[in-house]
Parts: sequence; structure tokens; C-alpha cells
Amino acid sequence: MTQDNTHKPTLETQRPAKQEREAACILCGKCVSVCPVFLATKQEELSPKAKQRTIASLKENKQKLNITDCNKLAEMCVSCGKCAQTCPQGLNFPEQLANIRATHSGWRQWVWNRWVNQGTVLWPMLSTLSKAAPDSKGKNDVTRFVQSIQAMQSPTDISPYISVAKYDTELAKGQRVLLFSGCTANRVQKNWKRKSESILKHLGYQLLPAKDLTCCGLTLDHAGLPDAAHKSRMQNLRAWRAAERPLLVTFCATCYLGLAEYAHDDSLDWAEGEQEAWTNALRSLSTLWGNSLFTVDAPSNLLIRYHQPCHWHGNDADYAWLKEVLYEEISAPDSASCCGMGGISQLGNRKLTRTVAGRCWENLLQKPPKKDDSVPCYSNPKGNCLCDIYDDEEEETSELCDQVEFTYLVITGCSGCTLQLRGTAPVLNGEKVKVGHWLDIIEP
Repeated sequence: MTQDNTHKPTLETQRPAKQEREAACILCGKCVSVCPVFLATKQEELSPKAKQRTIASLKENKQKLNITDCNKLAEMCVSCGKCAQTCPQGLNFPEQLANIRATHSGWRQWVWNRWVNQGTVLWPMLSTLSKAAPDSKGKNDVTRFVQSIQAMQSPTDISPYISVAKYDTELAKGQRVLLFSGCTANRVQKNWKRKSESILKHLGYQLLPAKDLTCCGLTLDHAGLPDAAHKSRMQNLRAWRAAERPLLVTFCATCYLGLAEYAHDDSLDWAEGEQEAWTNALRSLSTLWGNSLFTVDAPSNLLIRYHQPCHWHGNDADYAWLKEVLYEEISAPDSASCCGMGGISQLGNRKLTRTVAGRCWENLLQKPPKKDDSVPCYSNPKGNCLCDIYDDEEEETSELCDQVEFTYLVITGCSGCTLQLRGTAPVLNGEKVKVGHWLDIIEP
């Protein structure tokens, strides 16, 4: 099928149409309050509001419309989409930047396309080779690249704290399922795929071969590669059709968003009623448990912190389920912070992605309220922590609790977030903070 790119907006120097003028930025500043780039840097010129003005300037002056200006602008965004969710005008800045990147593409687009579409051999190879690299603690570009590659390794230091005591098979009713594992799980985190397949089978779903599925296309779209993104979408759509339109299940927030956006893409050769069927077929793995029962065995000094992926847009099904299962054993920061993954931004401005990640870690490592009143205190061998009893005796309370060293474990429900947080994890109490996907802490 020949791709039609006419639906893609491009930068124009001519007078904007009426509907475009109506959707122009009104400088209300709502985007500033949620933009992780601004919140991490405190530079207002990097806010979506300021970038909208820059785009307007580029449109007005054709001589300024060059690849250098456009690439500098595009590098200052991590494509989280938070601004689009809060903009009263419905403006989607990552989408606008994707159009700029597509119009003024360069070597980064070339590299990113091959990294995503031809990484079947490269990703596992780099992950394996990184095991021989020494622990990287520097802050130069080479060290940070090694840290990012090492993050691809499957974790060996995270215990499965959740076990399934009883599977609820009533919800499945033998329905057929295509498991959309995504690039990361298919290539380097195969344990996620194995566990997901086991979960679906135990729940009573009929698992179908998914070998024809490919990248969801979202990262390609954000990178300014509309042709490659369209090709991926068409391949996945045809694979779903060939399987006779079964349920489509994923365990990655970014993959879920990428797949959900298919229904809004009229350039795909949808049959009548197929867009609605696609939307109805899409599921997050964590919503399929029904009334399954679980056992939890987590150390009392373990603080499980949850990172909320931006691409859930506030409707995080994974955290809702984890909160039901782990209850007070898990907590999340009061406000969700972007991890700074940013896709192609890893090539364009790795320093910025690290700065955004730093703010995310500050929020994650804030000590949450105590899980309960009976956290074992190692300085009191006879029993539990007595903090609440000694409200008026600060010295004695301190004596009881100072010796308890809490260990942090950060989990999330997005493949990209997992790798980004794992690659940027700080050292705490002499050890690097552990990071995993929620599938890493469950034993089917």
C-alpha cells in the first residue's frame, strides 16, 4: 500500500487557515505547570508556550526555517505529551515537533529508524557485551551510553514478591489473544514476555502466535519518521486481521498508547467498523486479573515506589491493580514525574533527558508515610517499632529507629521508562537503586 502523507501537517509560511488561527497558543501557561523539561530546568524558554512562539516565528520568517533551528527546537522536548493533555486549545506540541523533524530530517532520524527497526540482533548483542563493561560511575557521554546499554540487561537482583494463589478464569472464557510484547521485551527483556504468556494461559485465554507483530510505531512517529511509523502500523493491523481480530494485550504504557492511536489514523486502510473493533480489542494485561488471588511476601524495610508513565495520561491501570494487591506496600509520588526517556531525544540531547530523570528520581526517593505501625526495628530485638507510642519522647523514638535502613525498589509499567530509570538510577546507601517492570516482581 502506498503511504499517503497528506494528513500530516507541515510548516507553512503562508497565512494560517481560520481553524488553525482558532487553535493558536493563547499563552495561558497551563503547559508550563506540567512540562517536565521546564520543571527540571526552570528555563521558561524551554516551555511548550515559548516553543509555540518559536514555531510561529519560524513560520513567519522563511529565512529562519533551516535545519539547525528546527533541530535545536526539537531536541528540547521529551515527547511525554503532558502539555497536550492540559492545553485548552487542544495543541499537541510533540506532534508539532514530529512534523518539524519529518520536514527537516537528519542523521538522527536515520540512526533511530535503524535502531528501532533493525535492532533484533543489535540490542541483545549490546546487552550481552555490556556485561563485560565495568560499573560506570562517571558523567561523560561514553559512560552514560554504557549505563543505558547496561540497563537492557534483565535484572537478577529483584525478587518476585507477588505470587498468584488462584487464577480467576471466568473473565477469559477462552477468548483468543494476541500478546503485543513490544520491542524491548521481544529483544532483551524476554522474561516479561514469558511471564505474560504464562499469566494469560493460566487465566484461560487462548494465546495466538504473534510473530508478525512489530514496533507499535509511536517512537518512530515522535522521531519524525511518519513513513516508518505508518509501515509498522499497517503490519500490526494486518497481523491482527489475519488472526481474525482477537483481543490485543500489552503490558507497556507506551505500546498501549501507540496502539490506541491507530483508531484515529484514517490513513490506515480500515474496513467499516474496524476502528471501533480495534479500540474494543485493546487491553492492558493488568486489567485481565478479574478476581484472582495473590500472596505478598515483601520485606518490611522495603519501600516499593511506583513510577507513573506519562503515556498512561493519568489513567494508570497497572498502578490501580498493584495498589489493590500490595496496598500499603507500594506508593507513588504525589505528582507523576516524567522519567525523561524521550525516544530520539536520547540521540539529540542526552544531557536534557538526564536532567529530567534527575527530577523524577528526587520525587521517587522521597520517603513515603510509614506503611503501618509495625515496621520491625532492628535496634529493638524484642518486638516492633514503637515510634507511635513515643510521640512525646523524641530521643527515645530516634534511638529506636535510626538503625533501620530502608531499601528502595522502583517499579513501573512501561518498557521505555524501565530502561531509562534503570540507566539513571542513583546510588543510595552504597548500592544502586533497583528498578524493574511490575512483571519482575511477580511469579505466575
